[in-house]
Amino acid sequence: MEARKGILLRTYMLYALMCIVGVVISVRVILIQYTQGNKWKQEEAQLTTSFRTIEAVRGNIYAEDGSLLATSLPYYDVAMDVNTDYLSDDIFNANVDSLSIAFSNLFKDKSQQEFYKVLVTARKAGERYVLLEKGISYDQLQKVKKFPLYRLGKFKGGLIIAEANKRELPFKDLAERTIGYARENIKPVGLEGAYNEYLQGVDGQGLMEKTAGGVWIPINDEDDLQPQNGEDIISTININYQDVAESALREQLIKHNAEHGCVVLMEVKTGRVLAIANLARVDSTNKYQESYNYAIGEAAEPGSTFKLASLIVGMDDGYVKPTDTVNLENGSHEYYDRVMHDAEHDEHGFVTVQRAFEMSSNVGISKIIYKHYADQPKKFVDGLCRLGLNEPLHLSIPGEGIPSMPNPSDKTWSGTSLPWLSIGYGLTVTPLQTLTLYNAVANGGVMVRPQFVDELVKDGKVIKTFQPQIINPAICSSATLAKLKKLLEGVVLRGTASNLKNAVYEIAGKTGTAQIAKRGNYKNGADVRYQASFMGYFPANDPQYSCIVIVNSPSTDGYYGNITAGPIFREIADKVYASSIAIDPSVNVAEHNSKKDPLVKSGDYRDACYVLSKLEVPSEVSSKTGDWMTASVQDSVLHISSENPGKVLSQGMIPDLHGMNAEDAIYLLENCHLKVNVKGYGSVVEQSILPGTRFEKGETIYLRLS
Repeated sequence: MEARKGILLRTYMLYALMCIVGVVISVRVILIQYTQGNKWKQEEAQLTTSFRTIEAVRGNIYAEDGSLLATSLPYYDVAMDVNTDYLSDDIFNANVDSLSIAFSNLFKDKSQQEFYKVLVTARKAGERYVLLEKGISYDQLQKVKKFPLYRLGKFKGGLIIAEANKRELPFKDLAERTIGYARENIKPVGLEGAYNEYLQGVDGQGLMEKTAGGVWIPINDEDDLQPQNGEDIISTININYQDVAESALREQLIKHNAEHGCVVLMEVKTGRVLAIANLARVDSTNKYQESYNYAIGEAAEPGSTFKLASLIVGMDDGYVKPTDTVNLENGSHEYYDRVMHDAEHDEHGFVTVQRAFEMSSNVGISKIIYKHYADQPKKFVDGLCRLGLNEPLHLSIPGEGIPSMPNPSDKTWSGTSLPWLSIGYGLTVTPLQTLTLYNAVANGGVMVRPQFVDELVKDGKVIKTFQPQIINPAICSSATLAKLKKLLEGVVLRGTASNLKNAVYEIAGKTGTAQIAKRGNYKNGADVRYQASFMGYFPANDPQYSCIVIVNSPSTDGYYGNITAGPIFREIADKVYASSIAIDPSVNVAEHNSKKDPLVKSGDYRDACYVLSKLEVPSEVSSKTGDWMTASVQDSVLHISSENPGKVLSQGMIPDLHGMNAEDAIYLLENCHLKVNVKGYGSVVEQSILPGTRFEKGETIYLRLS
């Protein structure tokens, strides 16, 4: 009985104790919830961990020869955890002064005393993140890593590095609008916008800690889901031709005090755009810059260059022949209540259609078209539509202007619509659309879509090649085509562009001087501006390149196409002709039969030896010490030596990667948890971390291939 009472007593006491503890806990919870809740919520918000986005490196954009047009360069923010657990007071105090001096000497934005004060104050305040420098270069970062304290290592020294990528254009404003940009919530522009899904890559995820102050810092790179860097674009742009095009255009814009202008140089057979320049005047100055892609975006009345399209329709329908005659009268002709005038020239009366085209006679071309289509204007318009002039080109880059073509069924169609349409008024097309038509004439009647990109490349390997796209396999009959070429050649030989004639190679093309009316008023006066143009191809006997030049609103030294746009065309054509072996017969390339030493990249030892033996290439092989090899030529003898870069990496050091291809180098480095950034093609010629240097897991190494 007594034992039972003792057990009950102990049970009651234990129960009472648990109740007291429960009450204490409940009271504590209530106090925390209602009196200290805000404090702990703030602490939780400031000190937490989370997987955060690691930005992928955006792919590069290259010119056709591998020159870099756009790239993402790494910039770094340098901060410090001055209260890391590994950093004792003795170590901090012994090094903080030297660290401050090192920062002040390298960056010179603050004095040694200012850096010292920032570091010591943060240490006393218990801060875990102190930003010291923003946006420093890779070379500067390497020097920072050797500063006092930071030499102790990433964690012991408290060094915090945040990497960000900034888009850079090595050639500055060269083809800037065509390169374009891709920005959030902004309409995409150029190659950057069109191929953003390939260039942007796939972002990764990394475990990070948010410090006091709301700054996220990485915790452990080994647990990160690494980003997949973007693919590279090999564009069709020829950097030398692009430079000539922009320089020639800028010079003429300044000379004629023009508002803006554009140039496009295209490869006839493929439609590859080799140069595209767009310059506009900045305010009222003589400075010009790329602010809009007029070549693809500005749909306007083409004027006289459209006469080619009118004659294509007339000839292919069987109504018009170059030998037909037309009466130019006295250089003007009345259609209902409007009078059409020719530009100033001495020839009047009856001339052939060929001559009317060479002189760019508005009266002659409009009368011959009006004669055959006045009673059937829809047939003429349908013929223009067969040439694709009523539809956009559906280019790969955004921003294409939408053409417009009048129709006889429109309420605005009148008796004067047909004659003015025949000479390039009443419709709108873009410069590139007009060039595509002229290029088709040069290309044997085959119309190809303008192309801006040749290849997509990933880690040095071509993953997609873009082939020429045919829009129309035959814009007209072969008989019509032959006549059209004679028309265009005549313009340069005897017509309005005779100032472009030269004894080295022949040019075929057409001048244009279009009136651009303000407020719809085409009467001569202050309200009328002019658009001067020339478009054509060369060499005329074997067309390889086509080109269009437009100069908008020239106001000094003339406004006709032959004297404002023509010289730009000629300067570009001269440069291209002089540098192209394929079209310049004066350039003779001697055949070299001398035996060349074989080019052997670093790589797998057994594979190299096997290939060399099969090809019967004599070589001297040193004793085998590893699975990898390097090759060198000494006194015309190929020497193969084996190495073991994997062993070097396992010892925490970077091996010599020179001569190794991208695939092998990336395989070795990424297996050791290194991040690899590769630029160029071929084999490794430069590495950012020197051979024999110790590395840390997660560190980025930059390789340049050539």
